[in-house]
Amino acid sequence: MNSISTRFKQRGQAMALSLMLMSLALMTVMYSFNTSKLNLNGTKLQNTADNTAYSVATFAARDFNFKAYTNRASVANQVAIAQMVGLSSWFNMTDRFAQNACNTLCWVPYLGQVLSGIKSAVGTINQVAQPVLEGMIFLEDKMLWALSSSQQVIHYAGLASSVASAGDVVKANDPNAKLDLMQNPQLLGDVRDVWMKFQNRHSRQANSGKSTQFRDFIGVTLNSRDSFSEKRSYKLGFPWSLTAFPLRWKTHKTGGSELISNGENEAETWTSMDTISFHLSRFRCSWSGCRWRGYNEIPLGWGATTSDDRADIWSVGNRNTWGESRRTNGTAAKYAAYNQETHGDYGGVRPFYGLSNDAYKKSQTDNIAIVVSKSRDKVRTTDTATLVGKGIDPAVDEEMLGDRMTALSTAQAYYSRPRDLSAWVRADGRHEYGNLYNPFWQTRLTDSSNGERSIVLALTRML
Repeated sequence: MNSISTRFKQRGQAMALSLMLMSLALMTVMYSFNTSKLNLNGTKLQNTADNTAYSVATFAARDFNFKAYTNRASVANQVAIAQMVGLSSWFNMTDRFAQNACNTLCWVPYLGQVLSGIKSAVGTINQVAQPVLEGMIFLEDKMLWALSSSQQVIHYAGLASSVASAGDVVKANDPNAKLDLMQNPQLLGDVRDVWMKFQNRHSRQANSGKSTQFRDFIGVTLNSRDSFSEKRSYKLGFPWSLTAFPLRWKTHKTGGSELISNGENEAETWTSMDTISFHLSRFRCSWSGCRWRGYNEIPLGWGATTSDDRADIWSVGNRNTWGESRRTNGTAAKYAAYNQETHGDYGGVRPFYGLSNDAYKKSQTDNIAIVVSKSRDKVRTTDTATLVGKGIDPAVDEEMLGDRMTALSTAQAYYSRPRDLSAWVRADGRHEYGNLYNPFWQTRLTDSSNGERSIVLALTRML
């Protein structure tokens, strides 16, 4: 009897202990489940925030690169107009040279027939070329207008779509997460700063506060001219230039295309001048010494063209403009200015987007902060399970601030010119700061600042 009673008592003690161990094991499993669930959702939510911040910063980088491409295209089209205006004046000079040659030498037998034929051919070519060049100037100017307008359209489209697309990115990464604008005042402010403060639309008006950038753009345009547009001046060789002591003669061809400013409230004008002159001098001695004297100029040909009627070549420029035409062939330059022609209806340098004065010597934007949240009931822990008591409910013990799970991420657009590709390395080896002339803007995630984290914490407590 005693042994049977003992066995029954031992069974009862083992069952009670097993129940306690099973409860403890169940609690351990539920705690582990909740912990893994929270970690999984937290990681997924942080990835969603990172992807969203990266996407918004990518919008900014693509916006910068688009403007860099279009600014480059605008410079190229400006240079094309300079070429068209230059060709116009060059054809006029050649036509005038042929006429002057025929007027002087067409009486000579045989030679006169050749010169007359050349004169007719050159005149015909010039008559055909001038309206063609005028049409091309018109088309290039319309292209400049389209490039300037496209920048403005893309600018405001990027500003609006960057925030709107952020919500789509959140939903695509995690349908249970959301981008609450009440939690994202930093996002709205950061996007505004990137699109409205870090960059500006520059125009020629001085009262806009952007005239410095506008003059820089004109400088970039002038420095981008090809050799034909910038300076087509040279001395002709033998027999056009020869020394037969005591006589010496030289024949100088000068020319170039210049962008002339017409003031703060008037659009610019592309101008061009081409001249060719014969210079004769004699070696003579006097009380001051022996040297070449005289330098008499005989104009042979001349031509000048403007892209619109705002500028008068007669009253603009100096001795260094148009390939030093006035310095070298002064008389021919006067004839060219007097006989100048206008071809096209050029509208000047159009407004363009560039970095603002606040972004001077900066190569990255400020942080773009994104806050993504997920309500507690979307986390799907064991908070619906009833255990021994509320105090030991694993899900209840995992309290969430604001009854939601929140993730913060920051990103920025930054400028970096490649140094490992010979085609893109600067020839002078100098560091290049961020700009909207070269499309080297990229995106990267960044560390959030203490201030950004404090704002998110305060807003999460309040909302």
